Amino acid sequence: MKKPLPDTVQVAIVGGGIVGCAIAYHLAKSGWDAALFERKKLTSGSTWHAAGLVSETQATPIMSTLARYGLDLMERLEAETGQPTGFKRTGSLTLALNDARMQELRRRVDYAHGCGIAAREIPVRDAQGRWPLLSTHGAKGAFWFPGDGSTNPIDTTMALARGARLHGAAIFEDCKIERVVIENGRAVGVETPEGLVRAEHVVCATGMWSRDFGLAHAVSLPLHATNHYYVVTDPIDELGDDLPIVRVVDEYTYYKQDAGRLLIGCSEPHATAWLAEGGIPEDFEFGELPCDEEHLLPILEPAMERVPILAETGIRKFFNGPECFTPDGRYYLGPVTEIDNLWVAAGFNSTGIQNGPGAGKALAEWIMVGHMTMDLTDVDARRIHPGLNAPGYVAAKAAETLSLAYALHSPHRQPQAARGLRRTPYYTALAAASAAFGAVGGWERPMFFGAAFTDGFERQPWFDAWRAEHQALRDDLGLIDLTFARFVVAGSTAEAELQRLCGGNVAVAPGTLIYTHMFNAQGGIEADVTVARLRPDRYLVMASAGAEAPVGRWLETNVTRAAVVNVTASEATLAVMGPSARAFLSNLVDADLSNEAFAFGTWRNVFIGKAPARAQRITYVGELGWELHVPAEFAQYVFELLTTAARAPRLCGGMAVESCRIEKGFRHWGRDIGPFDSPVDAGLTFACDFTTEFVGKQAIMARRQAGPTTRLLQFRLQEPDPLLFGNEPILRDGKVVGRLVSASYGWTVGSAIGMGYVALEAGSTPKAAAETPYAIPVAGRHVAATASLRALYDPNNARMQT
Repeated sequence: MKKPLPDTVQVAIVGGGIVGCAIAYHLAKSGWDAALFERKKLTSGSTWHAAGLVSETQATPIMSTLARYGLDLMERLEAETGQPTGFKRTGSLTLALNDARMQELRRRVDYAHGCGIAAREIPVRDAQGRWPLLSTHGAKGAFWFPGDGSTNPIDTTMALARGARLHGAAIFEDCKIERVVIENGRAVGVETPEGLVRAEHVVCATGMWSRDFGLAHAVSLPLHATNHYYVVTDPIDELGDDLPIVRVVDEYTYYKQDAGRLLIGCSEPHATAWLAEGGIPEDFEFGELPCDEEHLLPILEPAMERVPILAETGIRKFFNGPECFTPDGRYYLGPVTEIDNLWVAAGFNSTGIQNGPGAGKALAEWIMVGHMTMDLTDVDARRIHPGLNAPGYVAAKAAETLSLAYALHSPHRQPQAARGLRRTPYYTALAAASAAFGAVGGWERPMFFGAAFTDGFERQPWFDAWRAEHQALRDDLGLIDLTFARFVVAGSTAEAELQRLCGGNVAVAPGTLIYTHMFNAQGGIEADVTVARLRPDRYLVMASAGAEAPVGRWLETNVTRAAVVNVTASEATLAVMGPSARAFLSNLVDADLSNEAFAFGTWRNVFIGKAPARAQRITYVGELGWELHVPAEFAQYVFELLTTAARAPRLCGGMAVESCRIEKGFRHWGRDIGPFDSPVDAGLTFACDFTTEFVGKQAIMARRQAGPTTRLLQFRLQEPDPLLFGNEPILRDGKVVGRLVSASYGWTVGSAIGMGYVALEAGSTPKAAAETPYAIPVAGRHVAATASLRALYDPNNARMQT
């Protein structure tokens, strides 16, 4: 007899893979009333055919934290539920076949240590000792990650489902959700073939169906299924028991012992999207895709040499199953932007088994508490720009994400698929000037000029161009294409609304710029913005291009008594920066640019040549200069005017902006600061006006009164040659006390630089912490570093304010 559906639940979860079951488990274990609805059978989408590899070290620290939690949960789940999981912590080996991969893996070991994860380089002969059938020919090095292992995806999911039921959750199979019921912009339940189930929250955990599920409700969830292959051999008696996972990423392969057989999987460099005509078939359940054996031959041929016994072993199964991937390689977790109380957990990029349990915990806590309980900015579903969801775009990007999974994860790698969608009006002219473009928030942004992108962990040929642009900004004159997110906040209550949200005082005269932050109730930084008061009832809020989605979402959610309009596309910005900026612009602008007439932190409407512009005296590189915000239709004219004028400025790209801003200690939201960072810890209380009332004020004042336990410091290596890229651990007396959140090369100071939070010792102060010796590991070598509370360059701000 079929179990009747409930009339109401607190949380309705759509999708019965490992992610949906993990969410149900964590909600039910906390006493929440959860019901899970699966269109077919549990695990029947892509969970059932996953290889089951689980690794502690993930792309970002928070993802690593969640993965480690997941492995720990798998280890104890059988004892809790009585359902075996097949989990084995066998460790994993990775071979490096070239110098670049050695650099990457040595840096990955450093990164792992910063995350509290055991990892080390081992002699190549030891790798063969751990996996006797493995040939180590051509290997330059081997790396051991003892906490990794494997699990049985179906059994692990069933254990989570059993645990969810034991704690009171209901699970309904063969129950397709026809739609989410939405009332007044809020999800209030789900429609099933048997009627409505009302819910306070609805979670989309529908895997490769998530994009279509989103579109059916006007929600953007860009992801796509790809063809994902592996091969299973006949039994191999010589394998032995409990072998570690082996990855030979330079050959795009991994090897996993599988019930006496060998599973050979791959992340091939020419992956393809699954282009199902008419969409995913309605009856798709435990489905396989056609297997193109020719596609696998370039992978299998080196595998035969890597594991020589394969030459005399039969292949039992060529397998191809769909796995969904996202454009940026990070999964989607959290509330969607478009509908209140509708949540998503999807797009796990073939890592759902290792990341699903931790993601389930994080999302369950978020739902129950009402805000993040850990910094999930890296995977926040609201990071998505809604315009980047066309079928051709997501298919190309998903295939690229899989193709790059085993590529060299070098610091300046740029995606190639589906480029050129968002362009400023200057794009064509910049391309003609030999710009090397990077992708920033979906925009094409010049990174440097006159050289081609190459990538690696050593100094690249284009570093000379980068250095010259940095020096032009410091010593003379540079011109930068700056893409900003822009939002108008308008109405008679605009001042009151922004004053409630902003830490800075926005009750200023028109013509004033305010650098400020918006905070959550816990005092964390939700937005880092510049606000221009345009007139008494109108403000312009400007943020970095990559922050367009989160800042827009924060304003639209929290500004309730004024209009908020995204006007990002209405203007284009050119920044004229450097000591010669005033002399250069004075010949082109109909305004007095003297310090007395045009002070720092102000703006004016001007004409530049024959075109109107809003000139803002502010800087992100720490030099004298103006941002010229030009109506889009005049932008090309202004660019031509500036670049053909006498003593035209040097075109400068994003690399120079980044190195200049880190020398100057300017923070970047999403890297240096975010929802779990207090301005007290980040050194940003100077931007708060505590005589005003704003969201988060009490939490910030309490933090300031108690004193920080961590502090953001600047760091400079004491050697000129090593390079930093971010996420390196920070060592004090040989112990990890923090990590770099941003890094670059400081061409002015003559060494690699970065910013990072360090833990303060009990009773210590930020000043004392800055005076302490530090070291930063660089590919396994500890390099001495000097810390500073103040900017490494022009700490008194004389250059930009003169």
